[in-house]
Amino acid sequence: MYSCMRFNHWKRNMNETPKTVFVKFLVSYLVVLLLPVIIGILLFNRVESVMIENAKKSNTVMLEQVRLVSDNRFKEVEQLSLKISLNQRLNHLMTTQQKVSTFEYIDFIKELKKYKPVSTHIDDFYVYFSQSDVLLSPTMKTNSSLFFNHIKRYENSTYEEIMSNKMSGFHLRDYFPSEKVNMLSGQEHIITFVQSLPYGEVTDIRGFLMVHIDEKQIREMLQQLEGLNQGVIYIADENKEVMMSTSDDESAFEGIKPLLSKKEGSFEKDIGDQAMIASYTTSEQNGWTYVSLVPREIVLSGVNLVKSQAYGMLILFILIGVVVSYYLAKRNYQPIHEVVNTVIGQNRPKGKFSNEMDLIKESIVSSMNKQSQFNRIVAQQEPVIRANFILRVIRGQVDIAAMPKKELDLMGVSFHSDYFSVMIIQVDKYCQFTKENTDTKWVLTRFIISNLSEELFTDNGYTIEIERDKLIILTNHPNDTVSEKTKQLNRVKELNDILVGRFGIKISVAISQIHQGLNKVSECYGEAIMALDYRVIKGPSSITFYNDIKNNSGYDYHYPVETEVQILNFARNGDSENVEKLLNQVFINNVQQEMTPEISKCLSYDLVSTWVKLLSHLSIEDKKRFIDMYQPFKVISTCNTVKELQEKIKFLYDNFCHEILENQSSQGDRLYKEITNFIGENYHDNMLSLGMIADHFGMNSSYLSTFFKKQGGLTITDFITKVRIEESKSLLSNRKLTISEIATKVGYANSVGLIRVFKKVEGVTPGQYREIS
Repeated sequence: MYSCMRFNHWKRNMNETPKTVFVKFLVSYLVVLLLPVIIGILLFNRVESVMIENAKKSNTVMLEQVRLVSDNRFKEVEQLSLKISLNQRLNHLMTTQQKVSTFEYIDFIKELKKYKPVSTHIDDFYVYFSQSDVLLSPTMKTNSSLFFNHIKRYENSTYEEIMSNKMSGFHLRDYFPSEKVNMLSGQEHIITFVQSLPYGEVTDIRGFLMVHIDEKQIREMLQQLEGLNQGVIYIADENKEVMMSTSDDESAFEGIKPLLSKKEGSFEKDIGDQAMIASYTTSEQNGWTYVSLVPREIVLSGVNLVKSQAYGMLILFILIGVVVSYYLAKRNYQPIHEVVNTVIGQNRPKGKFSNEMDLIKESIVSSMNKQSQFNRIVAQQEPVIRANFILRVIRGQVDIAAMPKKELDLMGVSFHSDYFSVMIIQVDKYCQFTKENTDTKWVLTRFIISNLSEELFTDNGYTIEIERDKLIILTNHPNDTVSEKTKQLNRVKELNDILVGRFGIKISVAISQIHQGLNKVSECYGEAIMALDYRVIKGPSSITFYNDIKNNSGYDYHYPVETEVQILNFARNGDSENVEKLLNQVFINNVQQEMTPEISKCLSYDLVSTWVKLLSHLSIEDKKRFIDMYQPFKVISTCNTVKELQEKIKFLYDNFCHEILENQSSQGDRLYKEITNFIGENYHDNMLSLGMIADHFGMNSSYLSTFFKKQGGLTITDFITKVRIEESKSLLSNRKLTISEIATKVGYANSVGLIRVFKKVEGVTPGQYREIS
């Protein structure tokens, strides 16, 4: 009754204080709600500048396309000029033009037709002979006055200005700004290219090559590029004189001309009553500057509308957020309330608590104290853990070389050198020092032997209890010398003398050879077991070295159960290397004894029986196939030598391990192929990633990444990139597709992402790749 009253009192107190935690939750959610709202308002004010920056970047990318296209077009003009200028017949006519007949000029006109340009932007070209005042084109022969006054008359330049500026002096690939030229077919805007002849001659100028470039063709070509319909592009020469533009009004360029001081850049400038965003870049080929002007209001046309909508949505969002915050606070408080009820109903800590969190905190502290007690218990069990670990090392069940040093330190295991031996101590007579029952005497006996062993072998050995009357000592030696073996024997004798003299304990000791390397410890163990078997012959209280018995009469053989278990474990994992090592050790341990042929066959039948046990891990069909294929017992009966027997047995085990690994490998190959097929079907999805693939196949991302790299040599990210780049290269052959359209088709959100990755992989941009392919 009293307990019920106390419980109700506590519950009533807890019901009076839940608001402290609930209110904290509610306030926290409201703060979390308001923080992004405030940050959103601040960031929204920067949207305008961000959009401007994006426009600048977009214009920069566009200008790079303009520059590449224009440079290629003007390069065609210069290549045409070079071909004509280096014509040997032209050079001959230049030097003898006073003696050239009309027929020779007509013949040269025919030769000029060979250079008729394919490009549509080259309107026509002309060769002018200064001394004879003859002007030739692929279609006619005339003089300068008739040509510039009647055939092609420059609207803003007189005949005299043309002859003094364009048809005199030294010109090396000189371009003159676009001018309106009146022709018989109408009016055109022409960019004039002039090259003095002979090519490279500075003083003795005998003529000129003039190429007329149709500005309309270049302007139409530029206007096909994305974004030009919203702004203006200017092309200026190295002196910042406008060569041409996509607008007839070139006055805006004068306002920004002083600001074009760097190689490339962008800035804002008010031109007239309109704010403009300017971006520019300079060609490495000819030093020309490409400038784009985009009205600022076009970039920000949707911002004001978005602002008004955003503020309305913000108010609605705050109202919804308050309701959601209240709901989340109440929902998240519910588990705390349930935890409190659970704590009250079970083990409530003593004392008074201001709120539920204090109660939970005290409960956690109490649990941590219990955990500390548990850790102390685990620490007390460290010797048992270490002994179990060392035993597994001795039996060859642990690859200690692959274990981190930290884990070995936690178990208190360390080795100072690379030489090892194993001793097995067999207790022949337990301790008579106490009158306790038999089990207690055995416990005391093992305890005495373990402590004396650790004291005698200092930090060079580990003693392990494996059976009631049997212990193992793993000894770490500094070297494999006669003195070290003598020292080991002296320690064993000292141990035996103390046990017999002080405690009346009698033991037999079997000692293996000293081997180098931890991988030989299991071999040491096998030798010690074999040596211990001779206790039957030598009698109790004997010390037997493996060296003393390895060359016996040959009427028995040694194949312990521990070795068979090790062979079974390694073979089940397909570890043919370790299986072969164990088989070789069995052969070495037994063949050195010069066994009789009958005993050799008995050992072989035992090894084959172990192999037959392994077949239980295969399917019924595979098991039958193995037996029918290899006929192991028949094979043994047909072997004529021990060496042949050994090779046949190792052949059987090797084929079994190969079958195991092949089954594992086929599964990995199938999974790898499924993953690559999935990537090939979904590379166009810009959400394709390691996480998406891992979710699809129900795998851990880290494991999937490691597996894929191991199978194919590439990470998943690199493989996706490779697939996308190959597909984009295929699509680039279709010149109707823009770079942005190709980027979307291969899984990139925009062209910038594709250009960056494509240039990193291929060394050129997609546009450049399209031009050279």
